Amino acid sequence: MKSTNENTINQIQSPPAGTNNAGQHTARPTPPPIWFLALCTANAVVGLTILTPALPMIKTELGVSSAAVQQLLTVYMVALAVGQLVYGPLSDRIGRRPIMLTGAVLYTAGCLLATFTNSIEHLTLLRIAQGLGAAACMSMGRAIVNDAFERNEAARQMSTISIMLAIAPVLSLAFGGILAESTGWKGIMTLLTATSLAMTIAAFHMAVETNTNRLSVINVKSVLQAYSTVLRNRLFLCWAVSSGMQVGIFFSLNGFLAYQYQRHGYSLAEFGLWFALTPLCYLIGNSCNRKWFVARGIERAAMTGCTLSLVSVISLYITQALGFTHALSLALPCCLFGFSNGIVIANATVGAISTAGKHAGTGTGIVGAWQMATGGIAGAIIVFLGGAKEFSIAASTLISMSAISVFCMWRVYRQRNLQQ
Repeated sequence: MKSTNENTINQIQSPPAGTNNAGQHTARPTPPPIWFLALCTANAVVGLTILTPALPMIKTELGVSSAAVQQLLTVYMVALAVGQLVYGPLSDRIGRRPIMLTGAVLYTAGCLLATFTNSIEHLTLLRIAQGLGAAACMSMGRAIVNDAFERNEAARQMSTISIMLAIAPVLSLAFGGILAESTGWKGIMTLLTATSLAMTIAAFHMAVETNTNRLSVINVKSVLQAYSTVLRNRLFLCWAVSSGMQVGIFFSLNGFLAYQYQRHGYSLAEFGLWFALTPLCYLIGNSCNRKWFVARGIERAAMTGCTLSLVSVISLYITQALGFTHALSLALPCCLFGFSNGIVIANATVGAISTAGKHAGTGTGIVGAWQMATGGIAGAIIVFLGGAKEFSIAASTLISMSAISVFCMWRVYRQRNLQQ
């Protein structure tokens, strides 16, 4: 017999995408090409990472402090998170296409104007505009996938998008450094302008409206009600928290793992090469997810991925506690984590959005914002606790995050079994 809480969960859930309010199935719209949606989503990550190698150059040329330059990344991530919270519910009412087109134009304008500025204040404001524009493209790309595909197929398509999200930061970091040395930081902004303009033109030609069950009212009260409805959905929260924790672990590894490699006598270049295996294994995990795991249900797939993630971070802690110093003692657990992340992220994202039902846009915004926020907050907490100097502190934090992810997915998996 289902518990009272489980009955509450079922009452809160809204009709899934592809059904009307009466619960009758409707034909799903034909989506744009998946490569286009993947590029729209990955472009947001490129805008964040490609500028990173040029920060010292910007500091020198504009004559500002390191903290001021760091704000160019911080405000972009904040805008990326906040923008998704706004665009999600807004797209549930006016549609996905207008939001995507507006965001693409805003992102392009922010990049173009940045090529002419020589002020850190103006550049910071333009980075906010870029982040808000990128947020529209990222959140709408995910929402369109949820609109146009049934649940398991949406997870497969989200895996394709996740592959682009894994490749984008690796390539943009490397290419950003080369471009900064050859053309300066404004050369990076010029490249972003060209790519975003191409994306905007493609959006006007390829983006179609996929939200066929729009909500009728646009006001603050209805937006708050949408957030309240989604956030009271315990299944949604379990999916969202699980995905956020996994993203947070990945960003945290980016932040503190280099110090441990240095303590073992490896250079930053060597760290980069060894850590590059992690996104490579992420791609392998994504491929396996598309071919095998999704067919067994996204709940089981995500539970498997979360469990492997916990094993990986525990292994990372054990190898260092035992005093192993070879790079493989760090790289192999990270490879397992990358593989597990490739299984979890797409399934957990689709699981959360589909559970939001008619508030799928709102759910998309919350999930995207939570993933970005967790990625930033987790790293800050680890540094605050001393994780950059004491590896055991950092590893223990990751184990706690992974355990929370496993617990949330266990709740989802248990609920599915009770419903069958």
